[in-house]
Amino acid sequence: MSWRALGHEPLLAFAVLGLGLFGLHAAVRPDARPELVVDAARLDAARSGLVARLGRPPTPGELATTLQAALDEDRLYHEALRLGLDRDDPIVRRRLIQKLRLVHESLADPGPDDDAALLALRDADPARYAAPPRLAITQVLAARDRHADPAAAARDLADRLAAGADPAALGDPSPHARALGLRPLADLAALFGPDFAAALTDMPEGTWSVVASPLGAHAVRVDARAPAELPPLAVLRGRLRADLAEARRTAAAEAALADLRRRAPAVLRDVPPDLAAALAEPTP
Repeated sequence: MSWRALGHEPLLAFAVLGLGLFGLHAAVRPDARPELVVDAARLDAARSGLVARLGRPPTPGELATTLQAALDEDRLYHEALRLGLDRDDPIVRRRLIQKLRLVHESLADPGPDDDAALLALRDADPARYAAPPRLAITQVLAARDRHADPAAAARDLADRLAAGADPAALGDPSPHARALGLRPLADLAALFGPDFAAALTDMPEGTWSVVASPLGAHAVRVDARAPAELPPLAVLRGRLRADLAEARRTAAAEAALADLRRRAPAVLRDVPPDLAAALAEPTP
């Protein structure tokens, strides 16, 4: 094929154009290669890493190989930046954003985490930290696999229990205890199913009722109720400390982002007024 014919090949022309643009970008982008330094600190870090990996001091050759590989990685990294390979790559973009967010969070002022700070955090959002309401119940089972009509058998159990019979002397074997102390409704739902737990919500205390579950039917009595309450600081201390540190990291990241918005506000062109108002950012 002649050079004249090659000139009419669209794919080849596109490739040549791409190479030209790539070369032009490399030519005009500033060459900002940093100085690569091997000093005592870098030697010590490389040696320590090899000792941890090998379980012994490295030989001079092993140390030199490790340092050479690290230097070559630095060269490849900075050359990739010089050529603009970091641009328009969603994975690189995401990683850089994540790392900058971590940097911003790391600048958070640790501040005090004394009892006053922890109690202030707890009391500012009591619903988040409150222990849920709890119920104590007694249940006596009429097992599905032992009765043709478990509900009828459970009604008979409820009548006998209401007349004063001992719950421990009645009913079929159950995987769960007859007397269950105060526990959240969600725990009872995990044991007996959501429909069973829902039936307990408005059940009066001290009376026997019949409630179905996947196990069969139960004669059930609500023995006690405890309302939702804020646990004492001793119970919540570890959780509050973690939440306080997370809140401070989030606040530091938000403050850094607000500063970036002031220094680099968005330029809005041909944007509907209502959307422009929502996107309005402070100017420097």
